[in-house]
Amino acid sequence: MRYFFRRAILAAALTVGVAATTATVAAPASAARQPAAWECPSGNVCVWTGPYGTGSRCLWSDADNDWQTAPIRCSWSASQPVRSIFNNGTSSRYAGVAVYRASGYQNFYWCVSQGFLRNDENVFLRSHRWVAGATGCVA
Repeated sequence: MRYFFRRAILAAALTVGVAATTATVAAPASAARQPAAWECPSGNVCVWTGPYGTGSRCLWSDADNDWQTAPIRCSWSASQPVRSIFNNGTSSRYAGVAVYRASGYQNFYWCVSQGFLRNDENVFLRSHRWVAGATGCVA
C-alpha cells in the first residue's frame, strides 16, 4: 500500500512538472509595440517627449505649419515639451529642418541638419519646415 501511494505521488509530480515546462505564455493582444530609442523612419523628422529619442513620438515627412491641427496632429505637443529631435531626412534638396515655437513658422528655435539629432531639449514647438541650406535657418 505504501508503495502504491509513493508511485501515485511521483506520477502526479511528474505530470505537473511536464505541464509546467510545456506551457507557453502569450503576450496580450493589446500590448502595443513601442518604437526603439531614436527610431525614426527614413525621410522623416521625429520629435519625442523624452530624452534620447524615448517617450511619445510624432513624425512628419513634409513641412507642417501647425502641429496641433490637421493634416498631422501631434497629440501631445500642446501639453508636453519636445525633449529630443532627429532629422532623418534623405532628400538632397534639403539640408535641414527649421523648428519653431509658434504656428505659421513663427518664433524660430533651431535648425537641425540632415542626419543630426538634438537631445535633452525642453521646449514647446509648434511648426517646422524643411530648408535648402543654412541660410534657411534664420529667424
